[in-house]
Amino acid sequence: MVSTLEELEAIRTKYKNLQREWDNQQEHLGRIQGDVLKLKSQLKNQSSFCASMGAIMGSLMWKTSRLPNVIDTLLSTNRVSEFLCIVSGSLQSFLDTYNTSLPDVTTNETQFILSLVGTVANMASTSDGRQFLVTDPNGRELVTQLLSTLPGVPEGSGDSLKRVILMSLYNLSINQMGLLMIMDKKDLHRELTKNIENDMNPELRLLSLRLLLSLTMQIPSCQIYDSINRSVPKNKITELTNTTDADMRLLAKDILINLKLAATKFTDKTETNSFLEFNKCKRKPGIDQSTCSLLNIA
Repeated sequence: MVSTLEELEAIRTKYKNLQREWDNQQEHLGRIQGDVLKLKSQLKNQSSFCASMGAIMGSLMWKTSRLPNVIDTLLSTNRVSEFLCIVSGSLQSFLDTYNTSLPDVTTNETQFILSLVGTVANMASTSDGRQFLVTDPNGRELVTQLLSTLPGVPEGSGDSLKRVILMSLYNLSINQMGLLMIMDKKDLHRELTKNIENDMNPELRLLSLRLLLSLTMQIPSCQIYDSINRSVPKNKITELTNTTDADMRLLAKDILINLKLAATKFTDKTETNSFLEFNKCKRKPGIDQSTCSLLNIA
């Protein structure tokens, strides 16, 4: 009987010790959970602060980069290439995160991305800026990314981003090397066609017409002409020659003139079909038909 009571007491003591240990562990776990919540709150606040700071600083840089002397100052530093790398990475991360619908244009995240790409557009508005973009490895990589990104930007929520990308590409097309980088991209041709045919967004249509006019001004080869001629909505462009919008009307007329001149240059006669067949290209004897003759780069 005594042995049973002693065993019972030992079990009771062991239970109390385990209970006390469990209480201590629960208290410690509670403190850890409190620390985790505190850190999460701090991280959220820090993330919000960084996003706000990025949007503010980016907006300031975007606005000041409208001045050519500011672009010259930026290009005189050794950090522009790194900046272009940051733009490329930030844009890719942004689109990977918000794939099918971008945040509202007023959010810090969207403002930050718009300011980065907008700064690139302003950089491309100067001769030295364009030259840097087409010769620097990070600049060329960014241009390639803009070309591949544009068709995937969601309609509606991504219209503001499309606008600054189109502005960047248009400014870049003024540079001969830049023009050669983008003029044969079929995805770009299809995107411009979609924007031109879209009656709901006149701003994107106008920007697309401007870029298309730049692409058709000095078409260097039969292959590129064929690609552009197949893609562009000539019926819609013809229709726009009668629009009440003076800018669109003039752009549409000039695009059709450029296409007609290119057709005369690369075919035996002015085009009569909806597109130029490759084997009808004018070529000098002895030149391989699989190659295209590009413009000389000054």
